[in-house]
Amino acid sequence: MGLSQAYEPCSEEQSVRTLNAVLDMGYDHLDTAALYGFGKNEELLNKAIGHRRSEYFLASKCGLYRDASGKREINGRPDVLKQTCDDSLRRLGTDCIDLYYLHRIDLNVPVEESLGALIDMKAQGKIRFIGLSEPSPETLNKALGMCSIAAVQSELSLWTRQPNVAVSELCEQNDITFVSYSPLGRGFMGGVVRDMSTLGEKDIRHTMPRFQGNDFKKNLEKLDQLTLLAAEHDLSVAQIALAWVIAQGDHVLAIPGTRFEDRAKENLDAASAVVSEHVILKAASILSPESIIGDRWSETILREVDSEQFRFA
Repeated sequence: MGLSQAYEPCSEEQSVRTLNAVLDMGYDHLDTAALYGFGKNEELLNKAIGHRRSEYFLASKCGLYRDASGKREINGRPDVLKQTCDDSLRRLGTDCIDLYYLHRIDLNVPVEESLGALIDMKAQGKIRFIGLSEPSPETLNKALGMCSIAAVQSELSLWTRQPNVAVSELCEQNDITFVSYSPLGRGFMGGVVRDMSTLGEKDIRHTMPRFQGNDFKKNLEKLDQLTLLAAEHDLSVAQIALAWVIAQGDHVLAIPGTRFEDRAKENLDAASAVVSEHVILKAASILSPESIIGDRWSETILREVDSEQFRFA
């Protein structure tokens, strides 16, 4: 839910319309976090559709924050996580969150301690299921030794495969749902980002190397090839991109975000499009991992993310 986080700001009126519209369309999995909009995203969700709580599966997250200056902080201390959960329950206007993720693994706190806090929350009935976001395979295996993990949410798309394809495979082996965020490459494969100067100054993509300068120009050349492939088969790039994610296995769920009703409808239609295996494989070869120029995040953030500590042999 990018309504109050990471991208262009969205008016409350528009957000309320979009949230009600997506439920009317049949969306039933809504994903938020304490991080988003300093908690305002959770408040917005409650205000807009709290009265329709029985219609959706609610996911939120703890452990990743921003202070008033916008500085990013990962904090996996049990006391902080428990307080975050209580604050989220209050903002969301609910007594239980269906799925609660550890938003990021705190590399300075043993994951066993952080998970212990979520296990306590579950025992108290504050959350139903436990999830992890951007864990390495090693961390996921540690977690499985402690409790049941219902879902792992990490970035996975034609645009971003490594390192999370390995985690997806581990999820499949352990009957864990893999939730793919940014399945359209943060709008790159949705056809909405071709000129970075059109984005607001606070848009998170300004901080991502693959959206910068010559790297972005070279990536656009690959997107143009993908666009031609889509046109040849009377498809959109978004349809191909979502088909690739869904083809990664029955355990994979894609959660494309949007701020507008029309985009939500396009995403829903794209997810149900029939895309042949030939087209999916061709798209994967066009946007192969080695062909994409620039990292998904800055070096500073990459050093903080547990999944990025895993490297392929």
